[in-house]
Amino acid sequence: NVKICDLGLAVSMSEPAPYGQHGTRGYMAPEMLLGKTDYDATVDMWSLGCVMAELLSGKPLFDGDDDAQQLLAIFRVLGVPLFTTWPAYESLPLAGKLVTPPHVISRNKLHQHFPEDRLSKEGFEVLKGLLSCNIDKR
Repeated sequence: NVKICDLGLAVSMSEPAPYGQHGTRGYMAPEMLLGKTDYDATVDMWSLGCVMAELLSGKPLFDGDDDAQQLLAIFRVLGVPLFTTWPAYESLPLAGKLVTPPHVISRNKLHQHFPEDRLSKEGFEVLKGLLSCNIDKR
């Protein structure tokens, strides 16, 4: 059981929240960046994967200055979303609007960041599962 607390959004309960986004960009699941509002515990699994990667490397794996740059950072490491790997991508509210994925199909480069001498095969499979863009595989 893992519990993660982010006090970056702490506000007075007597006033309405001054934001619409729920979370810290560097740990937000791609579906949230693409406008999905009916999310579940799978977004926490994504955040856990981001924390795991950061603990292993000492720096954030995805570090965009805005939502569009964050998505591009995710695509650079995990590859461009294809219908076959992430069927629900096209149905997300901001798919293709916030950022156009690069036209060059890139493969998943996560293993280059975490080779076997830094992370066991089993550990890598856990990380890869947590950082799957496809919610159904997370």
